[in-house]
Amino acid sequence: MKIRLLDVIKGINGKIEFWIGWLNMGEMNNNQMLKPSELSLFCYQFAIVFKAGIPYVEGLHLLAGDVFESKMKTIVGDISSDVEKGMPLNEAIAGRGVFPQYLVSMLKIAEESGRMGDVFEQLSKYYEESDQLRQKMKSALVYPFVLIGLMSAVIMLLVLKVLPIFHDILLSVGGSVPSATQFVLDFSKVLQSGMIFIIGIVVIATGYLLIIFKTDVFKGQKDHFLMSFPIVNKLYRKAVVVKFARALSILTRSGMPIQTSLDMILPLMDNKIVADRLSMVNDRVDAGEAFDAVLSESGLFPELFIKMITLGQKTGDLDHMLDKIADVYDKELSRALNRMTVSIEPTMVVILSLVVGAILLLVMMPLINIMSSIG
Repeated sequence: MKIRLLDVIKGINGKIEFWIGWLNMGEMNNNQMLKPSELSLFCYQFAIVFKAGIPYVEGLHLLAGDVFESKMKTIVGDISSDVEKGMPLNEAIAGRGVFPQYLVSMLKIAEESGRMGDVFEQLSKYYEESDQLRQKMKSALVYPFVLIGLMSAVIMLLVLKVLPIFHDILLSVGGSVPSATQFVLDFSKVLQSGMIFIIGIVVIATGYLLIIFKTDVFKGQKDHFLMSFPIVNKLYRKAVVVKFARALSILTRSGMPIQTSLDMILPLMDNKIVADRLSMVNDRVDAGEAFDAVLSESGLFPELFIKMITLGQKTGDLDHMLDKIADVYDKELSRALNRMTVSIEPTMVVILSLVVGAILLLVMMPLINIMSSIG
C-alpha cells in the first residue's frame, strides 16, 4: 500500500503545488522567477566555465549553444549579448528579472574579489540543498492530504453506492432498519440529491481560499502558524536553521561582515516573524553587541546552534562551522520528516478501518439478525 500511495503522491504532486506552496522553505518564486533546481544548474555550469579557465564571454556562448535548453538557453543568450556590450556579468544577470537578489549580490561581490568560480560553485550547492529541503517538506506535507483524500473517497463510495444496495437487500428479506442505519441512509440520500450543490460550494470555497491565500493577512497567519503550531513548529525551525546557516556560510566565506551578511539574508527568509527577529539581531549587532548573544536572545535558534556559532567565531572558522551546523540540522530534519511520514500511514489506516467497519456493521448486523432468526 505504501508504494502505491507514494506513486500517487508523485503523480499529483504538481497539481497541488499551490496548496503546499505557502509552506515552502525556499525563496518566493512567482511564475517568472527561476526555481532553486534551475538556479543550481545555472550556477553549476558557470562554475565549470570559471574553474576551467575559459573566458566567461566564450563560456557564455558555449553554455547558450549546447548546454542549456529552451527557457534557460534564451536567458543565457540574453546575458551573453549584454556581456559582449560591456555590461558586468552581475548586471547582465540582474537585468533578466528571473534571478533572486541574493544571487545577484553574491556575484557582484565575486566579481570584485575575483572569486567567480568559487562563488558559483557555492551558490550551486546552496540552491541544490535548498531544493532538496523544499522537496522534503513538500513530500511530508502532501502525504497526509493524499491519505485523507483516499479515505474520504472510500467512505463516500460506501455511503453513496454500497449502503443503498444493502438497504434494498435488507428490505427485500423483510427486515427492519435500525435507527442508526436509517440515519446513515438518510445522510446518503441527502448527499445524492444535493451533490451538484455540494460540488458548487466546494468550487466556490476553493476559489475563495485561492484568493485569500495570496493576501498579506493570510500570510501573517501562516507565518504565525509555522512558528507556533506543535510538530510543524519544530520542523520549520530546523528548516530555518539549515537555510540561515547555509546562506551565512557562503557570505562569511566570501569575506562579508556579519552586518552586511544579515542584510542579504533577510530577503531569503519567507516568514515575517523570522525576518523581523533577524532584523532586530542586525540592529543590535550594528550597535556593538555580540553576534552569538543576540542570536540566542532572538529565540529562533537552539542552544547547540548558538554554541557552535560561538566556537566558530573563537576559532576563526565560522564558515566551516556553519556548514557543519547545516548538515547536522538537515539530517535531523530528514529523520523527523521520515518519522512523521512513517507514523501517518498506520494511523490513517486504523482510522479508515474503524470508520469503514462501523458503516458496514450498521447494515450487516440487521442482515445477520434476520439470517439467524430464519435459521
